[in-house]
Amino acid sequence: MKEATSKIIGAFFIVIILLIASFAAVTVYKKRDKEEKPEETPILPTGVKCLTKTFNFSEPEINENDGLYTIEIKEADFQSMGDGRPVLPVNLTTIVLPFGTEILELEYEYSTPKNISLSRKISYASCSTSTKEDDSIYKSSESYPSEFVSYHTGGGLLKNEHKTFLNIRVNPVIYYPWDDEIHFIDKVKVKVLYKEPEEPLLEDSNRYDLLIISPQKFTKDLQPLVNHKEKQNVKTKLTTVEEIYKLKKGRDKPEQIKYYIKKSIEELGIDSVLLVGGRDGQWLRWNLPARYSHVLIREGTQEIPEPEFISDLYYADIYDSEGNFSSWDTNQNDIFAEYDGKTIDKMDLYPDVKLGRLACRNIWEVKIVVDKIINYEKGGKQNWFEKIILISGDHWKDKGHATEGELIMDAAAELMSDFTPVKIYASKQKINFFTINQALNKGSGFAYFSGHGGTTLWGILYPPDATKWTGFYRNKHMNLLRNKYKLPVTVVGGCNNGQFDVSLIKSIKNGIKNNGLRYLLFKFWINTLANGLVTSCWAWKLTSKRGGGSIATIANTGLGTHAMDDSDYDNINDYLEAYDGWLELKFFELYSQENIEILGQLHQEAITHYLNTFLGNYDEMDTKMAQQWQLFGDPTLRIGGY
Repeated sequence: MKEATSKIIGAFFIVIILLIASFAAVTVYKKRDKEEKPEETPILPTGVKCLTKTFNFSEPEINENDGLYTIEIKEADFQSMGDGRPVLPVNLTTIVLPFGTEILELEYEYSTPKNISLSRKISYASCSTSTKEDDSIYKSSESYPSEFVSYHTGGGLLKNEHKTFLNIRVNPVIYYPWDDEIHFIDKVKVKVLYKEPEEPLLEDSNRYDLLIISPQKFTKDLQPLVNHKEKQNVKTKLTTVEEIYKLKKGRDKPEQIKYYIKKSIEELGIDSVLLVGGRDGQWLRWNLPARYSHVLIREGTQEIPEPEFISDLYYADIYDSEGNFSSWDTNQNDIFAEYDGKTIDKMDLYPDVKLGRLACRNIWEVKIVVDKIINYEKGGKQNWFEKIILISGDHWKDKGHATEGELIMDAAAELMSDFTPVKIYASKQKINFFTINQALNKGSGFAYFSGHGGTTLWGILYPPDATKWTGFYRNKHMNLLRNKYKLPVTVVGGCNNGQFDVSLIKSIKNGIKNNGLRYLLFKFWINTLANGLVTSCWAWKLTSKRGGGSIATIANTGLGTHAMDDSDYDNINDYLEAYDGWLELKFFELYSQENIEILGQLHQEAITHYLNTFLGNYDEMDTKMAQQWQLFGDPTLRIGGY
């Protein structure tokens, strides 16, 4: 009996042991099943590197506003905005690589898209009161955008060093308007194969810092500026256009100048360029020529067709991302910067030098601006410098009755919190030449105008419905400025304030062509009474004003553009989040938060940040915006002086 009992107990323990072993075996199997297999490292050719990035996204939040949908995703950096185009979330990653890096391949894989049906259209952005849905998108069976992942590259300066930028743009949502649905992905893995140059493409020779280019007749009066820069340890070389043209490198004069800048970067180590010269007096000929861009904006986006506009960015964009010459004319048809929907010249756009222009028409203007720069930098920061003058009102009649100009002024004041704001707001007071001159004559470190412009005037509208103009601030009103060397760096948002190809002869020629001789003679008489015989653009007039004005002015050479309303419903008016507004605020942000005090670097880095953020949006307006943002001033100017 005991023996039988022992056998039963033994058998029981054997069964228990087998069950435990069996359970353990199953448990181990399940653990192995959950383990991720290590990814095999690919064998790459010599010199080729691999970079991988993984992006994870939360479920989209879909909200209805004013009968339209907005899409929000927590991990998105911003909402893309293009005139008449759907507003969609974007995640943007900028990778900074050694200059000349070649992107060999960019692959990506993503999770199975989730289709989400919509009962309403997605909200669209606008930069005009006449903007409607872009039918090429909203009535198309194709997706917008076309891919979940895209990228663009550029080569330019970052903190005074040449770099290659790789911008990866992930669209976690793409829109199918025809089907009234979006496709959402919650995970994307991007792999980039790239090859860095074996040796640096540019040697750090550092023989010179600043290259000044001017006609021979200006050199004597520019020499005091060269001497002053040398005393401030800014090693400066002065070269004439006549010397450059003798080299005969390039198909026309602007390209010859651009090739000389390239040569100076590579052989002399320059990182700043000052172009001195504009129209020759009041004639059509140039002291120092301009390059015209031919980026055409879609019909309905801008009120006036603009077949061409000046772009000095042409002289600053020397290389593409791989270090090749950036000609802006890749089809070699001698029409530069073509962008018309059919023909698109490849343009890098990223500045490779800090560049400004003194658009001097004669020796008298050279003497004025040289004197202003020297005395401004010698003066140092004083009490008057710690002010920022803010001038604006209501930009246009919009459905929300927002006072856009004053909103962006408040944003600038917040960024420039170390400065005392002097607010000249249309909602608070009358804006006219007297109130503007009164503020400018007291001196300030910065001045910021935001509104509507023309070649010889600037203005804004009164709130709440933008139906009545304030007094225009015209060139002739600047003659009353007496702020001497208490000079602001001025930023102006408006159309054509920086169009420096204006001249008396051009006005006569265009007047006869468009209106006939009798009308032209009448207009000429009126203009002569108002402004005298001298004609220059608003921004250059302010910069070249003797005994006052500004030390430098940044303005649009073509039609400016602001966004309107709040198409992404984030309680921030789009006026601040795209186009002119974004770029202008970035300028102030870089000064106040990055402590960049060199004027040309501020201007250059604002453009670089703009391109990194918006260029992949495939909106021709973003290309134009970067090209037309002109600096009238010395790029090596130390803001506030030494």
